[in-house]
Amino acid sequence: MRLSRSERLLLCGPVGVVLVLWLVIPALLGLTAAFTNYGPAQQAVRWVGLRNFEVILGDRAFAAAIRNIVVFTVLAVSIELIVGFGLAYLLRRPFGGRTVVRLLLLLPWLLSPVASGVMWHFLFDSQTGLLDFAVRSLGLASVPSPLSQHGLALLTVVAVESWRVAPLVTFLLLPGLSAIPRERWEDALLDQLSTLGTIRHVALPAMRPLILAVTMLLTGLALATFDSVLTLTGGGPGTETVTPALYSHDKAFTFGDWPAGAASGWLIGAAVLLIGLVYVRLARRSEK
Repeated sequence: MRLSRSERLLLCGPVGVVLVLWLVIPALLGLTAAFTNYGPAQQAVRWVGLRNFEVILGDRAFAAAIRNIVVFTVLAVSIELIVGFGLAYLLRRPFGGRTVVRLLLLLPWLLSPVASGVMWHFLFDSQTGLLDFAVRSLGLASVPSPLSQHGLALLTVVAVESWRVAPLVTFLLLPGLSAIPRERWEDALLDQLSTLGTIRHVALPAMRPLILAVTMLLTGLALATFDSVLTLTGGGPGTETVTPALYSHDKAFTFGDWPAGAASGWLIGAAVLLIGLVYVRLARRSEK
């Protein structure tokens, strides 16, 4: 049964109104602010062109944020894919207590990034954290929090975020692994393939489109990382863990520079859009 134009409009109209009010209009206002001097303290708004983009692209803090997010994305996405795929591979066959294991694995993802950041910040704290307690129990001197150490802070943030997101990867990949015909696994067993050989010749070829989609999703999420870093380190020490999203937030709400915050936010959006276009192109190529 085909719906008429009026019926489709009646069904989709409310969704369209919500999208326009809560997504399209704020996005257009932010885009306008990126090309003006708009701000709460400005008495007159005037067009400034690309000046806001030139300012943030020349800012060393923004350059540090770009460097950090590239390192963060490469490490976090790689770890999340490897750990998530490994857990999904182990869970593909039924065993006693599998439902309980799957539920426990899902708990990190059910935590909000803010709650996760607060929890791990407390556990790593140099005064009351679990790490300090373990060291003191061995009779050793107190150790500083890795979140405050140069060279360790960003790696610690990567580890915490990977701990939180890897279970999501497991649940995204598990249906694809479960859908592989049993005969494929039996053939690998008859051919006496090792575990790595089975993954290479059986799992990965069948999972390639799904892994590609999950990789693009994780990359987009990593580029927009904000709240977990905010609660873990606040971008410190120095600019070691600042991300473009955190930079945009600080510019707009800490320093009151709304145009710079909007401009950096749109650069993040452009990067995510670019990732989406790359995914579409790769997906079309894999279908041929």
